[in-house]
Amino acid sequence: MLKGFKVNNLVREILLFIFIVIITFMILLPVFWMIVTSFKPVVEIFSVPPNWFPKAPTIEAYRDILSKAKYMKYFINSYFISAIVTLVALSLASLAAYGLSRMKIAGKQAILLGTLVLMMFPGVVLLIPYFELASYFNLLNTYTILILVNISFVLPFCIWMLKSYMDSIPVELEEAAMVDGCTRFLAFWRITLPLMRPGLIAVGTWAFLGAWNEFMFSSILTTGPDKAPITVGIAEFFGQFSMNWNAIMAVGTLASLPLMFIFVFLQRYVIQGMISGSGK
Repeated sequence: MLKGFKVNNLVREILLFIFIVIITFMILLPVFWMIVTSFKPVVEIFSVPPNWFPKAPTIEAYRDILSKAKYMKYFINSYFISAIVTLVALSLASLAAYGLSRMKIAGKQAILLGTLVLMMFPGVVLLIPYFELASYFNLLNTYTILILVNISFVLPFCIWMLKSYMDSIPVELEEAAMVDGCTRFLAFWRITLPLMRPGLIAVGTWAFLGAWNEFMFSSILTTGPDKAPITVGIAEFFGQFSMNWNAIMAVGTLASLPLMFIFVFLQRYVIQGMISGSGK
């Protein structure tokens, strides 16, 4: 009986492993194909049957992109906007989460429900209102409007996650610090925030990626590479009658580097923060 149980567990683990391998292959195949295609000459991209690896690898697409100041400006804009959005969102969300978690606030549940509704609100219906407001306040084609738009979309999720994470931290730690002479803000700064590091990394990563991948509002609220992010730059390669697939894959690979960095170096903190924040 025990032997049969072990065999069943072994079969289950093998099937689960095969399933994970298949899902991983399906997820990583487009990424692999994008990177490989970026090194192919144009003539090989449309070869039939397709080549898994380039026969005559070339870095011409990368050289062409990195030599143009316009595309470097797109990348700088993306890094700047995403970094500012992440810092502001974390600052506001941590303070809001602290108040909602630790203080008695009238209408707290209504506030939390309101942030939940904002997360479910489709962004496309706000496109025209945002454009009208940006035009009225003379903010079109500025970093300010792009930062404000991205913050408005990532902030509700950040508040919910950090509030859940903060609920799991014993309030007695802050009370002990205040008994020893700390103000409420110092107790929050010195005690609570350090304990929230996994949650802050997870939420900050999500905010950064949300701002990095945003395209719709950026394409409408900006003109040219002066303030637009790299997502708008990638769209330039899609012409009416032709598409430069070699350059598209090269820019896509370069634009994916922050995602790869986060996956390799911050994966443990992101998973830990997400699990801890959802466990309350």
